[in-house]
Amino acid sequence: MSLPRPAQDAPITKGVIAAAGSGTRFLPATKSIPKEMIPLIDRPIVQYVVEELAASGIRDVVFVSRWDKKVLEDHFDQHPTLEDALATTEKRHYLEETRRAGDLVNAAYIRQRGPYGNGTPALNAGRLVGDGPFVYAFGDDLVSSAVPFTRQLIAQYRKTPGVILGAQEVAPEEVPSYGMIETDDQLRVTRIVEKPARSAITSTLVGFGRYILPCDILDILGEIPVGKDGELWLMDAIEAYMLRGGHVYACPVRGGRWLTTGDPVNYLEALFHYALRRDDLKDDVRRIVRRIAATLDT
Repeated sequence: MSLPRPAQDAPITKGVIAAAGSGTRFLPATKSIPKEMIPLIDRPIVQYVVEELAASGIRDVVFVSRWDKKVLEDHFDQHPTLEDALATTEKRHYLEETRRAGDLVNAAYIRQRGPYGNGTPALNAGRLVGDGPFVYAFGDDLVSSAVPFTRQLIAQYRKTPGVILGAQEVAPEEVPSYGMIETDDQLRVTRIVEKPARSAITSTLVGFGRYILPCDILDILGEIPVGKDGELWLMDAIEAYMLRGGHVYACPVRGGRWLTTGDPVNYLEALFHYALRRDDLKDDVRRIVRRIAATLDT
């Protein structure tokens, strides 16, 4: 049965952030700190994601997490004791920033239930996002761009309604670590290959954790069996959506770049990237990097 074409002008004001992973590659730090709450300078990683969504018109965000991530909920809540203490000092900037985290979006929190996998948080949040398209984001994937990337995704959806995949060109040697995407001239996705062998690389465009999903994807996630490693994979649902006649389009990052923080090396790159973009830090960071670089050959 062919799927109906999603409404091109449907409002997109809701988002879901998947934050239920274990953060194994950051142990032992993630034994007590959720990976999404690891600081990237003076804000936790996940706040950058929330700021991007808020700057793109997303008003309501559902966080799908676990029993041991209550600190994430606390971060986006009010903290009267701390705020009252800051209000009596000259640290007005810190007071404003502390309050701002809780004012970005209307937040709801649910715990992940069901099989492990990156499709499960979207399925869990289905009743809260309603019957329209919504943004789906991984809590550790960041995009640094002049125009907020979620806004770019929404603009792509307005042109080509359907599933919209966040995408970026990478070096050929990096493709086997991600999901390779092939498209036609209109950016319509014709083929997706998860972690292809080097010999099978036909494209250097890969997908990452930022999507616009129509509600039909939730129905498919509720029907398909678990896939590789017994997990419920979002990409399996997207491929099923394509087979049923649904349209899937890639949205490459424009005027910026995707930065994953899923492992220590990429986290460090993201840390330096954001630090070098801040006027209050960039000169000191450059000095530190030059000093370190000068010792590398000694």
